Amino acid sequence: MTSSDFNRIRHLTFVLINAYHSVNSAATQEALYAQISDEMYQLSETLAPFIRDIKSPTLTKEGAEKLLASVKDEVVPFEFPTKAVIQKLFNKVKKLQVPEVDHLELRDYTYFAWNDLASHRKYMLVKHAGQMRGIYGTIGTDTKKNTCAICSQTSQVVQFMALTKSNVDGTYTKNGNYICLDSDACNHQMQHELGLANFVSTVLPK
Repeated sequence: MTSSDFNRIRHLTFVLINAYHSVNSAATQEALYAQISDEMYQLSETLAPFIRDIKSPTLTKEGAEKLLASVKDEVVPFEFPTKAVIQKLFNKVKKLQVPEVDHLELRDYTYFAWNDLASHRKYMLVKHAGQMRGIYGTIGTDTKKNTCAICSQTSQVVQFMALTKSNVDGTYTKNGNYICLDSDACNHQMQHELGLANFVSTVLPK
């Protein structure tokens, strides 16, 4: 199970709890439960005990958090590369500053990224097509509230632009999109990986 899968499960769980406490129709509650349980089964068949446990109109948010803690144990942590591997992924970058991650819960990450405010760059480590990729690009100085291309949630976004192609005449092409300025928040909001995959395909060098 990925971090984004867990985020989706958590979101669906609280949608169901809100319905338990705001919708009086038992039939409506049961229909929503059936829809949500089906989606959860599609994410992981190991969720069967959890799905049974949330079939309770008296379930509280506090109770759900306790149940979700056991589900999170099944999340595969993001495989953070060694500093030597990261240097190789960003071999064109001089004096790369790599953040320490020992204090982080890597189960919370589908990808990892950090901002270098001095150079106005964002660096990203992403598993794409079965291999770890290092991507970097410039980020603007202005943020705005809009939809992030990666997590598909409304957030404070910034324009990210990466060099994607060098032409024979010496010119080059840049591509990118608006993504969350805070990549930690982006990871916590992500409920599927389609946006991330599309974004990476756009900004990878051609």
